[in-house]
Amino acid sequence: MIYIIAFHVTALLFTLWIFHVPVMNSVYGDSDYILELGNLNKKPVVSNFEIDGEAYLQICSYEKLYNNCEIRVTNSSFSQNTANLMINHSLDFDVIYDIEGVNENNKKINIEKFSKSMTGCKVYDIIEDKTQKIYFCDNGMDFIKRNSDSKMWYYESIGIYDTLKNTYVVKGDFEYSPP
Repeated sequence: MIYIIAFHVTALLFTLWIFHVPVMNSVYGDSDYILELGNLNKKPVVSNFEIDGEAYLQICSYEKLYNNCEIRVTNSSFSQNTANLMINHSLDFDVIYDIEGVNENNKKINIEKFSKSMTGCKVYDIIEDKTQKIYFCDNGMDFIKRNSDSKMWYYESIGIYDTLKNTYVVKGDFEYSPP
């Protein structure tokens, strides 16, 4: 966790703000989200899902919280059509946060439902070995949607599907969010 400290000084007043900003702890570099799926031949299992950057600040907005924002995945799917060279995935997740009141007894827990989907990830490269194929794709449409008001966050993303390890990794960079 990184803390950003900002201050403002006037002649009679000193104001200090401290914001916590989540930092992605990932080997994939500076991306705005990372998704790792395993067990693709059965029911896909999410081993890692992290959101960072501007979209995170909107999804886990500071108007709603200061201390706690948890992302809990509730459902995931994966499909590939290697004949058409397309890969798709989707997942549903909840954002759980608390709004703190004046004291500890006045805490309210809120849950917002979201969905994430990438349809039409076009395969642009395949690495083949004797027993393994690795597919590389870039997105058709990749977005996160808040279900309550259909607010969307769009991403430019790449995916890597490893047939031997039975894993799919996607990383995305935030593009825009219409008002």
